[in-house]
Amino acid sequence: MFSKLKTILAASAVTLALGSSAFAQDKPKVAFVPQLIGIPYFNAMEAGGKRAAEDLGVDFIYSGPVDTNPVDQLQIVQNLIDQGVSAVSVSVLDASAIAPVVEAAKAKGVKLFTSDSDAPDSGRAVYVAQATDEGLGTTIIDEMVKRVGEDAKIGIVSGEATASNLNAWIGFMQKRAKEKYPKLTLLEPQFAGGTAQRAAQIAGDLMTANPDIKGIIAVASSTCPGVAQAIETAGKIGAVVGTGYCSPNTARSYLKSGTFGFSVLWDPAQLGYLTVWAGKQLIDGKPFAAENVVKGFASPVTYDAGSGILLLGPPAVFTADNVDKFDF
Repeated sequence: MFSKLKTILAASAVTLALGSSAFAQDKPKVAFVPQLIGIPYFNAMEAGGKRAAEDLGVDFIYSGPVDTNPVDQLQIVQNLIDQGVSAVSVSVLDASAIAPVVEAAKAKGVKLFTSDSDAPDSGRAVYVAQATDEGLGTTIIDEMVKRVGEDAKIGIVSGEATASNLNAWIGFMQKRAKEKYPKLTLLEPQFAGGTAQRAAQIAGDLMTANPDIKGIIAVASSTCPGVAQAIETAGKIGAVVGTGYCSPNTARSYLKSGTFGFSVLWDPAQLGYLTVWAGKQLIDGKPFAAENVVKGFASPVTYDAGSGILLLGPPAVFTADNVDKFDF
């Protein structure tokens, strides 16, 4: 009798354990690993990801490096894979180094994909793109030329030298200048890592070495404040047009003071939302359609099966006239 009771209790314990495990897994986990934590741009992506998680019934994990260190970023991704997170998205810092991590994810059944910055040859499941690289590169050059002319000299201050998204935008800037504005001079890109202080130093040096410079482009959101500070410190407001890929909240005071003529970006909160939505689709095994209806998006989100890119939409241009319509 006692032996039989022990057997029943043991069986019940196993059932409860299995039930608890199944219950714990009812809510899949979708993680996003940014290039850098603690800056407004990725904070907005985090906010969008949290909103999507609530709408879609998943747990959202946000974890990233404290500076733009590719080794630290890859370690965070590997830790998430080891923890068995259902899907992990990465804003890639070093496209050449992530392929082994993608393979490790596949071996554990984890859906690893990219968002905000891609590694197209890594085997990632999908790339959630904020806008096309070509659209971003073309837009910022076209808008700059409107303000400085077709024969101006323009400096470029980027972030991390290995960031594939930043390098792709620069490549299309150079392509646009060569094809449409042959008299335009784009100086060789300078790389500031993830610090505004270093960006300010580089921008200041560019103006000193090139007294005829007419514009400076901050390619990383983290370099926007540094470029603006350098233009202000040099007393070049109006003489040198600053711009960059920075959020309205980051650029607002610079736009209103005239330090920046404009800024180019997209809505990172929507990008964060789309990232988590894509993760849930991958977990559920649902293929992306050519056009996808996503809650809260005014237009369908397009998907290109050939490149594996899920596209948020065209870039937005923010100016002193429209910046107060946005809050991110």
